[in-house]
Amino acid sequence: MYLYDHFPPTFLEIAVVKSCLTEVFTVNNRVALKIPLNDIFRCNSLSTLENRDVVQHYWDVHVQAFVQNGTVSTTEFLCDKDKTVTTAVPIVPTTLPSPTKPVVGSYSVVNSNGTCLLATMGLQLNITQDKVASVFNINPNTTNATGSCQPQTALLRLSSSNIKYLDFVFAVKNENRFYLKEVNVSMILVNGSVYSISNTNLSYWDAPLGSSYMCNKEQTVSVSGAFQINTFDLRVQPFSVTEGKYSTAQECSLDDDTILIPIIVGAGLSGLIIVIVIAYLIGRRKSYAGYQTL
Repeated sequence: MYLYDHFPPTFLEIAVVKSCLTEVFTVNNRVALKIPLNDIFRCNSLSTLENRDVVQHYWDVHVQAFVQNGTVSTTEFLCDKDKTVTTAVPIVPTTLPSPTKPVVGSYSVVNSNGTCLLATMGLQLNITQDKVASVFNINPNTTNATGSCQPQTALLRLSSSNIKYLDFVFAVKNENRFYLKEVNVSMILVNGSVYSISNTNLSYWDAPLGSSYMCNKEQTVSVSGAFQINTFDLRVQPFSVTEGKYSTAQECSLDDDTILIPIIVGAGLSGLIIVIVIAYLIGRRKSYAGYQTL
C-alpha cells in the first residue's frame, strides 16, 4: 500500500473503514509517526488501535508514503516494537572450587601363586577437551581391580560404571628394576562421549625389584598434554610380592627430606660465619678507637 501527497510529508496516517452488515461505520484514527522522507515504514509486530467501539489490529505493515521514481526505498524505519534491544550480559568470572583429595584405595591382582601385585593410591583424573578441563576422582568403593602378572610385565586394570578400563602396565628394566611403562584409559564423560587415550612410552615409579615404590606426596603422571593422573599416598609393588605384603619401600624424591639436611646445615654455617665476621669488625673498630696520640 502506498500513501501519496494528500498526507503530510513526514507523517503517516491510518484511516480505517469498517462495514458490518447493512450499517457502515467510518472511524478515523490518526497515528502520527515522524518518519524520514524516502524511508519505508516497517512494523511486523502486532499493533492495536482502539477508538470508541472499534478495535483495530495491524501487523506486517510496510508503507512508503512518498515513492521516488517508482522505486521503493531500501532504507527502513522500524516501529518501536520491531527494534530489538540487546542487553549486554556481564561476564562474571567464576572460580571453580579446588578438587577434593581422592579417597585412597587398595587394589591387588591374584594369580595361581597368590597375590602378585599390590597397589594403594588415591587417583584423580584430569582431562582437557575442547579447552575445558574436567577433574574426576576415582572412588575405590565402586571400582573393580583385575589384571595379570608375567615375569617381565604386570597389569593392573581398574574399571567402574563410567570407566571402561584404566590400565597401569609395569615392566622390568635392566633385570633389576621395575617402572610404570604404559597407561591406557577409556571412559565415558558426563556428556556421554567416550574418551580414550594411550601412552606406551612412560617412565614413572622406578624402584628395585623385590621392593615397593612409595610416594606420599601428590605426584602427576602425564599421559598426554590433555590427560594427567594425579596420585596421592601412592605405594605399588607389581613384582616379587611375598605373602601378600609390601616389601621395603623405595621413596620418591618428593618424600625424601634428607636433601633438606645439607641445606639447613649450609644455611646455619653461613649465618655463623656472617656473625663472626661482624663481631670481628666491631671488635677491631673499638680497639682502634682505644689508641691515643702522644
